[in-house]
Amino acid sequence: MSDISKILIVDDDLLFVNDLCEVLSAFRQYDVLTATSPGEELYKLRQEKIAVLVVNLHADSLDAVEVLSLVSTSYRHVQCIVMTKGEHPSHKLVENYPCKDSVYLYLAKPSNLEVIGCAILESLQRLDENDYQPGISAAKIAAFFEAARRTSRISVRFGAKRHGLLDFAKGQLINAVCEKKRGSEAALEIFDWPPLGFIIESETHAGERAISQQELDTIRVTSRLKREAARKGGMGQPMNGTGTQKISLFIVDDSKMMRKVIAGIFKDDPFVQVVGEAENGEEALQLIPQLKPDVVTLDVEMPVMDGLKTIKHLMIQAPTPTVMLSSMTQDGAVVTFDALKYGAVDFVSKPSRNAEVDLNEQTRDIARKVHLAAEVELDAVRYVRAVSKDKQAKFPPGTRCEKIVAVGAAEGGYGALLKLLPHLSAEHPAAYLVMFYAPSKHLDAFVEYLGRFSPLRIKRAINNDPLEPGCCYFASGEEYMTVHEREDGLALHISAAPFATQRGSINMMFFSVAEIMKDDSVAVILSGVGEDGTEGMAEILRVGGAGIVQDPAGCLYRDMPWSVSAHCREAAVLPDAEIPDTIHGILAA
Repeated sequence: MSDISKILIVDDDLLFVNDLCEVLSAFRQYDVLTATSPGEELYKLRQEKIAVLVVNLHADSLDAVEVLSLVSTSYRHVQCIVMTKGEHPSHKLVENYPCKDSVYLYLAKPSNLEVIGCAILESLQRLDENDYQPGISAAKIAAFFEAARRTSRISVRFGAKRHGLLDFAKGQLINAVCEKKRGSEAALEIFDWPPLGFIIESETHAGERAISQQELDTIRVTSRLKREAARKGGMGQPMNGTGTQKISLFIVDDSKMMRKVIAGIFKDDPFVQVVGEAENGEEALQLIPQLKPDVVTLDVEMPVMDGLKTIKHLMIQAPTPTVMLSSMTQDGAVVTFDALKYGAVDFVSKPSRNAEVDLNEQTRDIARKVHLAAEVELDAVRYVRAVSKDKQAKFPPGTRCEKIVAVGAAEGGYGALLKLLPHLSAEHPAAYLVMFYAPSKHLDAFVEYLGRFSPLRIKRAINNDPLEPGCCYFASGEEYMTVHEREDGLALHISAAPFATQRGSINMMFFSVAEIMKDDSVAVILSGVGEDGTEGMAEILRVGGAGIVQDPAGCLYRDMPWSVSAHCREAAVLPDAEIPDTIHGILAA
C-alpha cells in the first residue's frame, strides 16, 4: 500500500459527507476527496488514482449506478463501499453472497462513521493482499438496480467470450439473454459467472417479462449454493474461490529452475493452475494440443526448437494465448516484435534480481499478464502476415492530405498496431497519426521495425512536420500531437504533454483532427487502460467524422475500447482483422 491512498466519497448529503470527512481526518493513511454535485464524481474518478470509493446508491443528484458501471469496466481495482437507505431485502443477499469482487462492503445508511473508517482501512489492506477478483458479480449488480429501482437494459461481459444482457423494470430483473438462452436459464448462467463489467445500454428499455419473482429467488439461491459448494471443493477440474474453472497454464522453458520459479508465482493463486511444462518447443508442441491450456508462457532461447519457431507452429496447430517470457524480450527488442507478429499476445521479462525493476513487481507483472492473456478471444490470436513494401504509393510533391486517420493505443497496443498498420493501403491521399502510450526509446525501435514491412512510410512525428499522404506519424503519450493549417498545407505541432500522468494525449489529437478535418476525419481506438480518447472520439463523430473501436474481446487491455464504445454508440466496434478494410472503405467514399 502506498503511503497516501486516495478515497473518494460520492454523496449529495453534505452533512453526512462533512461528518465522514471529519472522522477520516484522524487517519493519516489516505487523502479524502469528495464529489457532491453531478459530474464531479466521474471527473474525479477519471483524473485521480482512487483506491477506495464510498458511494451512496440513493443520492438524488448523483448517478451512483453509472459510477459503479465505470468502476466495473475501466477502474476494476477500485474497492467499493456501497451505501443505501435503511434496510433493504438485497442487503443480506449481497452480504452473504460468497463472491469476493470489487464491492467490499454494502452498508445500510445511516451507518456508524467509525465503522466506515475501519472498513476503508480494511479495503486498502485487501488491495495489497489481492484477495478478490476485479469486477462486480451479477447478483450484486442486480441488488443495486433493485435498491435504486432502476429501469434499464445493461450489457454484461466477463472475459472474451461471455456476453449477455439483463433487463430491469423498476429494479426487478425481468429478462436475461446469453448466447441462445433467454429468461431464467440465461440469468442463472450469468449469475454463475465470475465478477464482470457492465454498461448501461438504455435507461428506458423495459422489455417483456420472462422471469417471475419466484424464478428470480430460485436463481439467487441456486447460484449462491453452487458457489458455496465450489468453495468447499467440488469434483472435476480445479475451481477457484468463486466456483469458476481455473486458468490452466503451460510453461515452456529450457531451464528447470526457471520453470520452477514461474510455477511458484502461481502456487497460491486461486485463479491459476499450472497443468504442464516442457523444456523445448518440440516437446511443447506435442503436449499443448493434448492438454489444451488457456495460456502458455514461452521462452525465446531454447535448444531443439526456439520460442519464435515454436510460436509459428503453435498458431497453426493449436492457437493459444501466449506470453513470451525471456531475458531477451525487453521492450523495444526486435525479437519482441517478431514474437508479437507471429501471434504472441504479450511479452514480459524473466524474473531477475539484476533487473532495474523490483523482483516482486516483476512477478506481479507476469501474473497480471497471464490473467489478461486468458481473456483474449482466440480469433485474435494469430500470425500477422506482412505486406510487401512494393505496394507503397508515391504522391506528387505538394499533394494535400484529403483525410486524416488518427489512431489511439496504449497497453497491449504493440500487437494491435502490428495487426493494423501493415494492412493499411498507401494508395489513398490520407495521412495517419498514431498516439501510442509507450516509452520514447521503445517507440523509436517499434517505428523502425514497422517501417521494414509496412506499405505506409512510418516515422516519428517531429514538430512542424508537413503532413504527407501515405505517411504514418508516431508520437508518444508523453507528447501532444496536434494538426495545424499553414499556407503550404497541413503540419504537425509536437509539444511535451503538460500532464502526462493524467493521460489526455489521444483526446488532444482527436480534438485537433476534428477541428481541422471535420467530416474528413477518422478516429480509431485500440487496446489500452483508462478512458483517454472517449471525449475526442465523441467530438470527431459530432463533426461528421467516422469512429472505429477495436472489439474489446480481442484486446489485451479493454478499458479504452469499453469506455469509447459505451459513450460513442455511433462508432463501429470491429475485430482487428476487419479494421483495415473498413478504413479503406471510408477513405474511398
